[in-house]
Amino acid sequence: MQTIFFDIETGALAGSEIAAVMPPFDPAEVKTGNLKDPDKIAAKLAEAEANHRRDFIERAALDPLTGRVVAIGLMYLASGRFEVIGHDDEAQTLRDFWAACRGEMGRVHQMVGFNTHQFDLPFLVRRSWKHRIEMPYGIRRGRWWSDEMVDLRDEWQLGDRQSRGSLDSIAKHLGLGGKTGDGKAFAELWRTDRKQATAYLHNDVELTARVAGVLGVTGVLGVVPDDLGF
Repeated sequence: MQTIFFDIETGALAGSEIAAVMPPFDPAEVKTGNLKDPDKIAAKLAEAEANHRRDFIERAALDPLTGRVVAIGLMYLASGRFEVIGHDDEAQTLRDFWAACRGEMGRVHQMVGFNTHQFDLPFLVRRSWKHRIEMPYGIRRGRWWSDEMVDLRDEWQLGDRQSRGSLDSIAKHLGLGGKTGDGKAFAELWRTDRKQATAYLHNDVELTARVAGVLGVTGVLGVVPDDLGF
């Protein structure tokens, strides 16, 4: 069994798919105040409509009903190798990810991420259901994720569900550096600058690995950040 650190990046559905789920813009809800000039009213309505679309698309990326998997970063503990899975065909991205998860003898590798139980894994599973993609046996045990699916947020919380902290804030607190961008902009960055998007994702997965080393999660026990080889 290998230990693989991972992180997913999502974006809104594209083209006709996003148009089909986006709620219609209602000009009647826009307050125009004392404006009388038709051109100014039209400009205000146009701005409100643009904001309506932008805000919906930002939220859409966080919901598997309105979003899709854009790219997944993987880093292998044994070798330090980093790779990105990110096809234009989301279904192929999901197939390749689940293939990477599969180990020998029907077992799954140890998959380590941050907030994966609440976001990454449910998103991946629900999008896989959408595309009718078979997933590895053993990633869940009844109502719970299997022990091989390690969520560093759970490790950090130590049973206290009120405990806060993002990957960025926890990594900085531990003296491990921080994120190099904002995930909200990833889908557009992936479209326009693949090299920079890959660098951003690489940094996120590397932070995940370094935090795992400090927290001493299963499979990384006793490994300190400098020993990870990144």
